[in-house]
Amino acid sequence: MALTLPKLTLPALSVNKKQLPAIVGGVVVLAAAGWFGWQYFAEEPPPPPPVSKPQPVTAAKPVVKAKSPAEIEKERDKLIEDVLAASGLKRQLDQLPQTLASGVRQSGKQHKKAPPARVTAVESALAEAFAAGEFHRVVSADLKKNFDEKQLQALLKNFSTPAAKTMVELEGVSVSPEERAKFARSAAGHPSPQRMELIKRIDAATGAGELAGEIASVTMKTLATGIAGENARKAAAIDKTIEKQRASTEKKIHDETLLNLAYSFKDSSDADLEKFAGISEAASSKWLYGVVYKSLLEEIENTATDAAKRIGELSTKPATTVARSKTGQDARACLGRGTNTAIIKCAEAYR
Repeated sequence: MALTLPKLTLPALSVNKKQLPAIVGGVVVLAAAGWFGWQYFAEEPPPPPPVSKPQPVTAAKPVVKAKSPAEIEKERDKLIEDVLAASGLKRQLDQLPQTLASGVRQSGKQHKKAPPARVTAVESALAEAFAAGEFHRVVSADLKKNFDEKQLQALLKNFSTPAAKTMVELEGVSVSPEERAKFARSAAGHPSPQRMELIKRIDAATGAGELAGEIASVTMKTLATGIAGENARKAAAIDKTIEKQRASTEKKIHDETLLNLAYSFKDSSDADLEKFAGISEAASSKWLYGVVYKSLLEEIENTATDAAKRIGELSTKPATTVARSKTGQDARACLGRGTNTAIIKCAEAYR
C-alpha cells in the first residue's frame, strides 16, 4: 500500500512586535480639544465625549519550528523508500542477489563436461559475490544524490492508482521455469498484436529487456576477463567470443523478458495494461528508471569483478595436504632415524 507524503514546505515567518497595530497618539489629543471647546461656548454642560472602543489587536501567528537537516533527510529517505515500494522495485532489488545466484546454478547444470567439484566451487564463488551486492542501498543512495521531490511525488501518485497497484502486484508473483515454459506453449503465451504492443511499450519505457541484456553482457565479460587474469591473449579471445555472441544473446534475453512480462500480466485487463503503459512512459518514470538502470549496472559490474577474483583464486590456490593421524600405528619405523632427536620427533605422530 502506497503512503502519500506531505510536500516539503518552508516554515512560515513569525510576526514580530513591530508589525502589530498601534494606537495613534493624535486621536487622544483631538478628543481632549473637543471636550474643552464645548465647555467654553455651551450654556449647558456638553455631553461627555464618547468612549473610544479599544482597537482589536491582531494575534501573532504561531511560530512554526524550522525542520532540522536530520528531519529533512529523514523525510527524503522515506519518500524514496515509499516510491521504491509502490513501484515494486524494492522487492525486485531485495530479490536480485537470490535471482542472480539461481541463474548461476541453472547455468552450472549445463556444464556437463566440467568436473562437478569445479562447477560447485565456481557456483559458490559467484553466489557469495552476488549475495554481497548492495543493490537496494546503491539505488537508494543514487536516488538521494539525484533527489527530485517533484518527480518522486508524481511517481508516488501514479503508482498509487488502482491500475498501477494491480499491475505491480501481478508483476511480483514468482514463477517457476516449468510454469513459464508451459505458458509459452499455451495460447495465452501468444497475446494478440494489440496486447503485445502494450507489453512492448512497457518494456521499452522501463528498459527491462535492455537492462537484462546489459547485465548478462557485463557479467560474462567481467567474469571471463577476471578469470583470464594477466593472460592478455586469453582475455582478448574471450572478449572477441563474447562480442561475437552478444547480439544473439541479447535478443534471446529480450525475448525472454517479453515472455516474462506477458506471463506476469496474463490476468490483467487490456484497460489496466494500457494505463500501466502510460504510467511507465511518464517523464517521472523515465527519470526513475534512468537512475536505477545506471546504478544497477555499476553494482553488477562490481559484484562480477569480485566474483571473478574469487574464481581466479580457485585456480591459483595451492592444494592443501591433509595430515593424517598415525595414532595406534606401530612407531618402530622411527627407530631407523639417525639421531635421538629425529626418532623422538617422528614418534610424536604416533601418540
